[in-house]
Amino acid sequence: MINVETPKFKTFLNKIHDEIESKKRRTNGNDYILENRILKLVLEKKSLGPGAWARLINEKYNYSISTDEVITVLRSTYPKLNYPDDRERTLLLVEEVANSFIKALSLGTPEAFETFKRKRNSIFSTKRSFPRLICLEIFNKCPEINTLGDGDTLENFRDVIDKYILYGLTDALAEYCNTTNLNNKKRAFKQKRDKKNINIDDLEQRIAYLEGALQRSNMMMQDLQDEFDEQLLETKIQEMTAFFAKLNADKYGRILDTLLQVRKGIIQLKKQHIVLPPEISGLFILIQKLSQFVIDNHIDPIMKPNSKQRIKANEAELCDYEGTPFKDNNEEKIIMVFSPGWIYKDKDIRIARPKIKEVVENE
Repeated sequence: MINVETPKFKTFLNKIHDEIESKKRRTNGNDYILENRILKLVLEKKSLGPGAWARLINEKYNYSISTDEVITVLRSTYPKLNYPDDRERTLLLVEEVANSFIKALSLGTPEAFETFKRKRNSIFSTKRSFPRLICLEIFNKCPEINTLGDGDTLENFRDVIDKYILYGLTDALAEYCNTTNLNNKKRAFKQKRDKKNINIDDLEQRIAYLEGALQRSNMMMQDLQDEFDEQLLETKIQEMTAFFAKLNADKYGRILDTLLQVRKGIIQLKKQHIVLPPEISGLFILIQKLSQFVIDNHIDPIMKPNSKQRIKANEAELCDYEGTPFKDNNEEKIIMVFSPGWIYKDKDIRIARPKIKEVVENE
């Protein structure tokens, strides 16, 4: 249990509050609040899926977002959260880091701090770390450190800012756990020095601190620029996927689905050596060119049209499913694919969800 009444804890609380407040001026208002509220809900209700998260966040914050919008947010932040198996592994790692942080805060020992740091570094050494998820999880699981409202302030940040907030939390925790103090021998040696030398030591420590802070600040500025560049690229991809999504909208007659069907029909006609009348041959050439345009942009169907497949609840969650509810996550149902759904393969982005219907016996 964390003793919140000790001067040491209050000092720790003020340090992390100052750390988080200092980052607020680097953000763009409430641009990321919806993203972070969805991520917080994912962390709180890990066993649910996008549909349930959409319903819960609409009830809690009076939003009116759809399942697809939740999937879009997850895809643009942490794509692995869209897939149940990857999501389970990712959230387990995040929870382990958060729990080790809280344990170190409770015990206040250097050993507990080192355990936290080791677990944090094990994630940070991977290709993509999860600083935002870790920060949100820490404040979600440890209300004692949220007395100054810092958990709500975190809703304004994305990964880069959260990464450096996590560094700040680590520094504050290190001091709280006495890992940044000099060892006993060095402290005893310092006490024997004269006043002038002690002042020099203090100045040297201050210079070292400022140099470290400057280096970290420069790193953060570069990371922010990189994140901005990534967001520009992400915006371009979103515009492209939105274009292809419109092509498969009901309003325009599901052009992508139709192209797929007509292209297969043309291939069959060629196999049968059927010669097309000159009046319509140009139309078929146009269809072939459009199909090639879709293929060249790496837009692929997700499922095989008009096929029957066995799926579980977590797979149905990513489709427009028509049928009876699943009893549990292990139950399998046979479905018919009416619309294959489409995916931008390079970025694993779903442009259109498959439309499927449960196959009922004697139907």
